[in-house]
Amino acid sequence: MSHYLLELVLWMLLAFFVGCIFGYLARLMFSEAKAEVLEPVAVAPAKVAHVAAPIAPKAAERAAPAGKMARPKGISSARGGKADKLQRISGVGPKNEKVLHNLGFFHFDQIAAWTPEEIEWVDDHLKFNGRIKREEWTRQCRLLAAGKEEEFSKLFGTGGVKNKAGQAQSGTRTKK
Repeated sequence: MSHYLLELVLWMLLAFFVGCIFGYLARLMFSEAKAEVLEPVAVAPAKVAHVAAPIAPKAAERAAPAGKMARPKGISSARGGKADKLQRISGVGPKNEKVLHNLGFFHFDQIAAWTPEEIEWVDDHLKFNGRIKREEWTRQCRLLAAGKEEEFSKLFGTGGVKNKAGQAQSGTRTKK
C-alpha cells in the first residue's frame, strides 16, 4: 500500500514540474515584457543618494525606435520632498496617483514632457486602453505646470478642487 502512496507523490511532483516548465514557456511566448526577461541584468554596487535622482530606463528602452513604446524617465522621490497633487488631473484618483508615484512620477512637468511613445508605454503598462490620450493628461499637466489655473479650470474643471460653494466643477473638455 505504501508504494502506491509513494508512486502518487512522485507523479504529483512530476506534474508540478511539468506545469512550471509550461507556465514559464507560455510566459516567455505571450508576455509583453518578453525582452526584459531575456535581457541580462548588470548589477551595480548600491550607493546611497540623499537627493531625488532620476530613475534611469534600460538602454533598450532609451534607444527605442519611433513607433515603439519607451518608458518615461522617473525620479526616485518628489523634488523638495513634496509631490504635486496628481489627482487634479482629470481621470487620476488616489489609486492611480499611488501607481504613478511608484513609477517615479510626482510632478506635473514630468507628465507634461511625455512623448507619444512614453504615453503609449504608460498606457499599456497601466492597461488604460487609450485613456491618457483621451483625457489629455499631458495637456492638463502643461497647463498646471505653467500655473495657468484659469485656463485649466475653463477646459478641465477644477481638478477636484472645490469652489467657494464647496462643489467641484467640470470644464468644457471633461464629462459633466
